[in-house]
Amino acid sequence: MKTTLFILFFAIFSMTCFSQTYQIMGSVIDNQGNRINYAGVSLIQNDSVVRYAMTDEAGNFLLINAEQGEYALEIRLFGDILFSQDITLNENIDLGTIAVEQTVKLQEVTITARKKLIEQKTDRLVFNVQNSIVAAGGTALDALNITPRISLNGGQISMIGKSSMSITVNDRPLKLSGVDLENYLKSISSENIESIEVISNPPAKYEAAGNSGIVNIRLKAPKADSWNTSFSSSYKQSTYATGSLGGRFAYQKNKLSISASASYMDGSSGSLEKQTVYYPSETFFNNRDGRNFYKGFSGLFGIDYRLNKKWSVGVQYSGSFSKPETKNDIIGTVKDLNSNPQQTLKTEMNNPSKNNNNALNIHSIYNFNSSGKTLSLDADYFNYKKNQNQIFATNSYDADNSFIPDSFSSLNNTGEQNIENYSVKIDMQHPLEWLKLNYGGKISFTTTNNDLAYYDLSSGVPEYDSSLSNTFRYTENNQSLYLSAEKKWNEKWNLQLGLRLENTQTTGYSLTTNEAHDQNYTKLFPTAYLAYTPNDKHSFSLSYGKRISRPRFSMLNPFKRYISSYKSSSGNPYLEPSFMNNIELNYTYRNNLNVTLYYSDETNGYSSVTILEPDSILQNSTMLNFYTGYSYGTYIGYTFKKFKWLESYLSGNAYYTVTHADYPGIQRNTDGWGASLSASNSFVLNAAKTFLGSLDLFYSFPNTYVISQNKASFIASLGLRYILNKNLTFNLSLRDIFKTNTQRWSETNDGILMNYYNYSDARNIILSVTWRFGNNKISSRSPKTGNTEEKNRAN
Repeated sequence: MKTTLFILFFAIFSMTCFSQTYQIMGSVIDNQGNRINYAGVSLIQNDSVVRYAMTDEAGNFLLINAEQGEYALEIRLFGDILFSQDITLNENIDLGTIAVEQTVKLQEVTITARKKLIEQKTDRLVFNVQNSIVAAGGTALDALNITPRISLNGGQISMIGKSSMSITVNDRPLKLSGVDLENYLKSISSENIESIEVISNPPAKYEAAGNSGIVNIRLKAPKADSWNTSFSSSYKQSTYATGSLGGRFAYQKNKLSISASASYMDGSSGSLEKQTVYYPSETFFNNRDGRNFYKGFSGLFGIDYRLNKKWSVGVQYSGSFSKPETKNDIIGTVKDLNSNPQQTLKTEMNNPSKNNNNALNIHSIYNFNSSGKTLSLDADYFNYKKNQNQIFATNSYDADNSFIPDSFSSLNNTGEQNIENYSVKIDMQHPLEWLKLNYGGKISFTTTNNDLAYYDLSSGVPEYDSSLSNTFRYTENNQSLYLSAEKKWNEKWNLQLGLRLENTQTTGYSLTTNEAHDQNYTKLFPTAYLAYTPNDKHSFSLSYGKRISRPRFSMLNPFKRYISSYKSSSGNPYLEPSFMNNIELNYTYRNNLNVTLYYSDETNGYSSVTILEPDSILQNSTMLNFYTGYSYGTYIGYTFKKFKWLESYLSGNAYYTVTHADYPGIQRNTDGWGASLSASNSFVLNAAKTFLGSLDLFYSFPNTYVISQNKASFIASLGLRYILNKNLTFNLSLRDIFKTNTQRWSETNDGILMNYYNYSDARNIILSVTWRFGNNKISSRSPKTGNTEEKNRAN
């Protein structure tokens, strides 16, 4: 079976077909020689637009895959026709430089001709971060916090209506999770982000490990025929202060394109966690008051070179180097049923770490002909190193608050983690005369080494405990092939079918216990999309996709990590992946109203479960495959733009979830409704359009997730932007004004109720300034270059 599929793949790959389609290119300037950007270029036939593009920031445009025939070419700006010409298309056409009359001032064009804040496309929702006032001066994590259909709860990033998701940057998956992912996202300045794409049902081209959805952070690319530099600095005040400084350089001319960026952040934030456990004969209260320090540097450098008109090559490096540290004061109190204190445990914990993240990509793009037949090749290397210490000391006190003799305990968990990944990926875009093909494959090799040690510090001298220490090795190899075909019967109907084959081998081995666990599985992941567009006002689409969620490496390590003398967490080497089926029906009206009905089911689902020790306050959290479930709901988004001074994106989501849990102590069914509402509003506050404002609101109703019952939460944020001139911009934002972005939930295990509260210092004020300079009028043209590839999932 595998041999046949590989033979079929390479047979398709070697096909050579010629398509009767052509392209039209040119550039647009005004009567003073200034390039006009964001003008709409339409190719019209029989009063219908068959191809559409916008001029880029250098005034260039390109219309591709147009069939032979008679057309009218129109160029519009703000609804005004700047240029119109009849064209007979039987070959590729270069219109050169088109000079048009332009009555709108260039400065107004720069400010007004912006993309919409929110754009709904066929397979994704696009949040244009560069046009968001609230996101300005922040980080990628701040931008995600106000992205439609994305929710941040207690550091967990999730997609509304989806059980799980992955995050990519320029289509490259991030191999980080939890605090590591959060710290990396904090290292990316929002000034370097062009848009965030929310892909709720990814096509076959994307790895099946993308879970139920993908969020792609698209960074800004160098402008054509130009060089430019920007510097930005921001000050953030929450409970504590944080400062950041960053710079970006971009150059593109002739055959060469260079981009580089760097940022540095130093500061801290507070956090507060509360847990209440209702045992049959007593109640346990656990409060953690923490301060999270972050000091880190990140950088990115890329260079692309066009060898000739068809072939370009490039290299990109990205890295981040940080020293996060968490200091916590933890107080655990045991009370009887009459609320009388019985015992108090006071813990001081310090968790310093050092994280290094390096990624190298080498890519090549070859364009066979003007029809769009393109071969892309990517080779990647990724390395992530983490060294950390988790030190705590606990003292116990009796009911009279007197120290209990010999109750002092102290230990240090040290951990060294090293992840390496090598991968090679090939993609082929192959348009035929009657069909568009897209096919490719990838091989990936990942190894992770975990050396974790336990030292007892109670005597004042570190004593190594081999029984609680562990060395864990894990390897994961993956081979995949995919094929998708798209057929457009006419202007109304479009069908796309895809199939992805993935073969995976994993091995987890504990050197300490001499235990090994192997998995080897081959799975098929089909996708299907059907689109119907009866006219310019209405469009419908139906999509289906099967996905897989593989456990992160840290979830597989059986080592028990102590958070305090009574609380620990450990991984599960026998954890298996879960599988999801997703169906979505989407309706769009006038590109303003979007309505989505969705259904998703999950089998062999895994999540963290808190195991309580009988007759004690000891707790251990571990990962288990213990549930199946499904959910269905609707998502509605509407862009309101009736006034020149206001643009709003309003959205609502309502869903129903059912979970069947099957594990000792939690053998039960849970179900319930959930809903959320959000509004993103942008205001123009003066006639010159140099003073802008924003108001963003989000409310989440009580809901059920797996075995957790979540309480309501609310977020309100304000933003102001002042454009002093085209080079200097000031931003002021206030986030979570009312300090209501808190996470509260409850769980029941073995009949014992547990309540949780978490506040991650979301209320803050940020003041930032950005200074830009450069030259956007380099005379020569540089062809567009780019690369998209995906990396394998990692911790």
